[in-house]
Amino acid sequence: MPQTYHPGSVPIDLSKRSATATAQWLLERAEDSNSPIYHANQLEVLICGEEGFARILQDIRQARHSVEIICWGFDPAMELERKGHTWPRGPTWGDLLREVAAGKYNNGKPVEVRVLCWHEGMLSAIAKNTPGYGTLDADQVKRIRHHERLSGKPHEAGLTPQERRSYFNALWFFEATHGTHPHLIFKVRAANSDKVGQSIAQEKMKILPQMEFSSLMGASTAHQKTILIDYDHANGEHAVGYVMGLNSVTDYWDTKKHLFHDPRRGESWEGGGGDLPGLKPLQDYACRICGEALISVSKNFVDAWNRVAPAAQKIERVHDLRSPPAGLKVRAGKAAHRAQIVRTQPEEGDKTIQRLYRQATSFASNYIYIENQYFQYTEWAQYLKQMRHNFIAAWKEAGRPLKTLPNLHVFIVIPTPERIQMVAATHDTLKLLGHGSSMPNQDKTFEEGELIRQRQQKEIARYALKQRNNSAPPELVRMPKPHGAVIEPRGNAEIAEELEALGIKTLVASLWTYDHAGDSKGEKYREIYIHSKLMIIDDAFFTLGSANLNLRSMAVDAEINIGCDDPRLSENLRSRVFSLHTGDAGGCNGGDGGHDAIQKTFRAWIKLLSENTISKDGQKAPKGFLIPFEDRRTSSMRLA
Repeated sequence: MPQTYHPGSVPIDLSKRSATATAQWLLERAEDSNSPIYHANQLEVLICGEEGFARILQDIRQARHSVEIICWGFDPAMELERKGHTWPRGPTWGDLLREVAAGKYNNGKPVEVRVLCWHEGMLSAIAKNTPGYGTLDADQVKRIRHHERLSGKPHEAGLTPQERRSYFNALWFFEATHGTHPHLIFKVRAANSDKVGQSIAQEKMKILPQMEFSSLMGASTAHQKTILIDYDHANGEHAVGYVMGLNSVTDYWDTKKHLFHDPRRGESWEGGGGDLPGLKPLQDYACRICGEALISVSKNFVDAWNRVAPAAQKIERVHDLRSPPAGLKVRAGKAAHRAQIVRTQPEEGDKTIQRLYRQATSFASNYIYIENQYFQYTEWAQYLKQMRHNFIAAWKEAGRPLKTLPNLHVFIVIPTPERIQMVAATHDTLKLLGHGSSMPNQDKTFEEGELIRQRQQKEIARYALKQRNNSAPPELVRMPKPHGAVIEPRGNAEIAEELEALGIKTLVASLWTYDHAGDSKGEKYREIYIHSKLMIIDDAFFTLGSANLNLRSMAVDAEINIGCDDPRLSENLRSRVFSLHTGDAGGCNGGDGGHDAIQKTFRAWIKLLSENTISKDGQKAPKGFLIPFEDRRTSSMRLA
């Protein structure tokens, strides 16, 4: 297993058998030199689309030189701020970027606006991540303009809101890709399947089923989401940027209230549709950055842009990662938040997101909070348990009694897998952490298969013993594993015993909102779609961005995250998130984050989950949004 920590020596007082050391949460090894740690940063975590996109709108309107956006999807008609019930409810992405490029907010001086978005034929048609892209050509636009001149009316006159929105997008994409606005350029990129194949081949893992392997190879995406403003202006003194999970399509706008029905989220025809997140309540995050870490955001953008741009549109910008522009430090002010930009980028062989997850997990001693769209990475669950084994071994070696070993509390908050083909991988990961029964039908199938496997092993052992007694040649005898070999627990009872011995306490929840207004004549509960990619550990570290907890995000898709080891920011974020999800229920926000407080909070969450289950079963209002995770589907098919 690749090493992620930078080894060091700490003197130990032999009489006390103790020492004080600082945990290394971020990546410091030489092989991570392209992801430096920067000390002069001012970070702010924004929760949900209303908060995030409003701040983005404000920052982009203040741009003086450049706006550079990388996104998975782009919906020009998406409103960044919203009032009212009918589109457009506020300023849209499309209008904002056109206005900024034209200099509307910069005393008439144009601002260079570049947008780089993932788009790949049929995959994008299914994902609906660029609605309207490529649906108008030059001849169609010419005919529309001719008809407008003859009629004296704009083409939009007489169209329904749905038709106006569709036309807005189609025309915006046409103009942004045909030079209509000289300072606004929209480009698309696709994944490099050869590099993706090389990246998967480097993973030390079991052989992937053919369908799962094919889905990774044939459906890899560019999934990064960043915004960078005025990096090249005044040596970076006014620069600001974002690393986020929020997508720039309308489905991803919601408020922290997660109302059961909120007209501001839009009509069904505005979003991706029922097979996608749709216009559901939605949870996600963005990290606003001022400071030196923006050099890594800039380099990521420039390298990606220049891979697809023609010579005349390439960006000539040099990045010395060891010497960020001096203005970036000025922009950070007195803040000193340490931050590191990490990526998955197969085209450059970069897997620092995977390495950061391993590194931070290895130091967890009190709690890990995971809030993620996809929880389908058995390698992480296995690694967590191995690190706990190592921790206990070191605890014993130090002469500490096991009864004083602090528990590690693992809070997992995930949505119902959006596709049935994701059920198996989600179950596999949850089962390793003691929650296979949260997917009861899939678990039953697994347990039945496990009984068959155990019977087969016993038959093999009996046959091997018989063959030995009959003096069969050794090469014909299939020997069972020797007594004492380490066999990973597979059944629920075995896993529960293992976790108890490791001192790992786990819970798994999802988020649901309730119809407090009484609008629904049917169901009173509606699931909040979790699009988050957040991990917080021990009030000492957090990471967020575009990467999910699955093989795809760790080795296949282009992803970008920020990692931060600032205790105050981490504690504040944990407190805000816990309070939001629990509705400020007593004892549920983690208190001061110490071992006693987290232990009490874990128990309070278990109690709250039980109470909210009773409320949900009775169609009564819950406290907060937390409901125990459950998925009764079963599937043998796997798509990654």
